[in-house]
Amino acid sequence: MYKVKITFKAKKELKNLNKLDRLSIAEIIEELKEDPKIGKPLSRELIRKFSYRVGAYRVIYIINHQDKIVIVLSAGHRGLVYN
Repeated sequence: MYKVKITFKAKKELKNLNKLDRLSIAEIIEELKEDPKIGKPLSRELIRKFSYRVGAYRVIYIINHQDKIVIVLSAGHRGLVYN
C-alpha cells in the first residue's frame, strides 16, 4: 500500500470544486493507495507523471516506488491542470 501526499496547489484546486466533484476525486485518491498505476502515463514535458480521469476533471500525480508514495500535484478541470 502506498501513502498519498497532496501538494498545496492540489489542495487549493480541490477547495474550489463543488462538493460532489471533490468527493469523486477523493475516492480516486483513495484508490491510488492500492494501485497507483491505474492512471494513464503522460508524455513529452509531463513524462514520469500520470493522469487519472474523473469526468471533466483530472488528477495529475507522480509515483515514488522506492518510498511507496504517490504525490498528487494537481486536481482540477482538464483544461487547467496540464499547465
